[in-house]
Amino acid sequence: MAWKRLAAFPEQKIIGNYQIEYWAIRDGKVWHQKRKLAAADPASFEVFEGLDFIARDVHSVFHAWSRLPKIDRDSFVQHGTYWRDRHNVYCEYETSLRPLANSDPASFRDLGGGYGADSQWAWYWGRHIKSCVHSQQLQVVADNPLYAYDGHQVYCDGKPLRGAHPGSWRPLPSGFSGDDHGIYYLERKLPRVDMASWRHLHGPWSKDRKQVFCMNRVEPSFHPDSFDQASAMARQAAAA
Repeated sequence: MAWKRLAAFPEQKIIGNYQIEYWAIRDGKVWHQKRKLAAADPASFEVFEGLDFIARDVHSVFHAWSRLPKIDRDSFVQHGTYWRDRHNVYCEYETSLRPLANSDPASFRDLGGGYGADSQWAWYWGRHIKSCVHSQQLQVVADNPLYAYDGHQVYCDGKPLRGAHPGSWRPLPSGFSGDDHGIYYLERKLPRVDMASWRHLHGPWSKDRKQVFCMNRVEPSFHPDSFDQASAMARQAAAA
C-alpha cells in the first residue's frame, strides 16, 4: 500500500463499504465522512490506500478529521500493524491514532498478529504487555499468531498463559495448546486432564479417558467411551 493524492481518485472522493464517503474534495476543501477539515490542504492531500482514516497533506498527518501536529509528517511510515515516526511508535484504534508510551521507534519490531516490541517493552494491539520483561526475545508463533513467547513465558491473545512451560509448550488445533504438564484452551487450562490419553476431537471438543471437555469445561453429561469425533461434530453443528 502507498500514499495517493485524493485529487487523483474518480470524482475526487473515496467511497467505502456501505457506500460511506470517507474522503472527498468539495468546494475547495477536504471532507471526511461529511465533516470538513478546515486545516487540510486539498492540493497536497494524500490518503493511504486501503485504509479509511489515515491521511496527510504537505504539513501534517490526519486521522479522520483530527489533525495530528505532534506526529512528524516527513518520517511517518507504516510499520506492519503499527506506525512510527522519528519520535514514537503509534497504534491505530477505532477513533484515534495513539503513541505507545515510552516506545523506541529505532528498535521497534512489528512481530505480526498485533504483537510488537522494542528494546524495553512489548505490546499487543497497542496494549502494553506488562508481564513481558524480555521484549528483545519475544517472537510470534508462525502457525498461530494469537500466541507469542519470549523463552520465559508464553502469551495468548497478549496475556500470559499461566503455568505454561515455554520449553515444552506447542500449539495444537482449534485453539488448544499444551506442554508436558497440561492442556490449554486459549488462556484457560483444562482441569485434571490425563495427558497420556487426551486427544482433540473437533472444534472446541476434546476428551481423555475420564472426561469430555468443551473448551476448558468438563462436560459431565457425556462419557468419553461413547463420545467420539462424530459426537463432537454433531454437537458443534447443533450449536451453530
